This record gives sequence, structure tokens and C-alpha cells, in this order.
Amino acid sequence: MKVCEIFKSIEGEGLRTGQAAVFVRLHGCNLRCSYCDSMYAVEGGDYTQMNVAQVMDAVEAYRSESGVKCVTLTGGEPLIHEGVEELLAKLCDAGFEVNVETNGTIPCKWSHANMFYTMDWKCASSGMSGKMKMDNIASLGKGDVLKFVVGSEDDIKEVERVVEQLSLRKEQDSAGKSSKATHGMPHIYISPVFGTLGYERIVEWMLSSKAMTENSARFQVQLHKVVWDPEMRGV
Repeated sequence: MKVCEIFKSIEGEGLRTGQAAVFVRLHGCNLRCSYCDSMYAVEGGDYTQMNVAQVMDAVEAYRSESGVKCVTLTGGEPLIHEGVEELLAKLCDAGFEVNVETNGTIPCKWSHANMFYTMDWKCASSGMSGKMKMDNIASLGKGDVLKFVVGSEDDIKEVERVVEQLSLRKEQDSAGKSSKATHGMPHIYISPVFGTLGYERIVEWMLSSKAMTENSARFQVQLHKVVWDPEMRGV
């Protein structure tokens, strides 16, 4: 698989914000979002071909050195890569706690006890909203994360609509005793497009929104861009 970089840092957002983790960033993506902050992992030749055993060796080296137990698989889009199923199984079997960051275009096919998904819903400002599928986010469970990155008033309206529809679908699945009934609502996170829509506007909307409040939505910023230069890699 094409590996852009493997490094240790803190989680910048989501369930493990501020916690140490090893990041495995794979190269290549099936989307081209307007605000992408990791284009070096999407286009060009900035990667190394590695097999699963080599990736595992690199991750294990960090655990031996510092005891880190969390791994985040990111990109680009990690789920488009051949061998990712094997990598996830080996990471989880080795006792790592794995977060898979995925862009919302691919169903969550694999499940392990110590693994969760952080899935994006790409709003209008990304230019990729038309690629999103409700079935994909409906596959998320209560231990997973659904993330919205907002950069405009239209994005705010889209988030409201999507969360309301997802909540209704989960309720209907539960009432109908669907296999999805056990999934529950994922954790909802709202992030600003870096440097665009004001934090205050987003928070005021979240506080006034019944859908956001009922589903315990959380506001977040990209912590690693606060700690380090926003353009810095490997953090």
C-alpha cells in the first residue's frame, strides 16, 4: 500500500482529542475537497510502497519506544487501499485501539472490538456533497463518530437536515427491530473549515438547534493546528 507518513502525535479532533497516537497516513483519495489540508497525501508521488508487515513493524516500534497504544489510520482515504482489511485485523489483534478516518463515500465493512470509525459527511462548501450517501452514515454505531466540517450558512442547514434524517432513520430501525437497531446514533462532531465561518456563529447555532442538542453534538477545532503551525506536517 502507498504510505505517505507514519508518525506519533496527539489526536487533533474527535473522541481521543489530545491523546497520543500513532498516525498511519495512506496516500490517495477518491474525493477532491475544496478545503483539503493534506493534498500531499492525495496527489503526487510523496509516498512509500509498504506491505502490511512493514507498517506493523513501524507502529510496533513506537509502542516499544513509548508505550503508545492508539493508532489512527488516515489519508487521503484509507479504505480504498488493497490490504487495509488485513492491516486493521493485525492492528486490532495486536491490542492497538484503532480509529479509522474515512470520507463518507465507502461503507464501513469491517468491525473489531477495539476499533471505531470517524466518518465525514462532506457539506456543500467541500464541493463533494453529491458523493455522500445516507446508507453509509447509517452504518455507524454508537461508538463511532460522524463529523461535519462547516464553512457556510448553507453547510449549517445541510448538517441540520442530515442529522434529523439520520436520527429519524435510527428510530425507525429500532421500532422495526432492524439489525441496525443496535447501532444507535454515532457521536456528532462539528468543525469549522479552518479560517472561515466564525466559531461563535457555529456555537450559537448549535446551542439553538434542537437536533444538535438532542443528539449531544460537540463543537471542536483542530487542536494540532493550535499547538503547531497549521501547515506543519507530521503532527
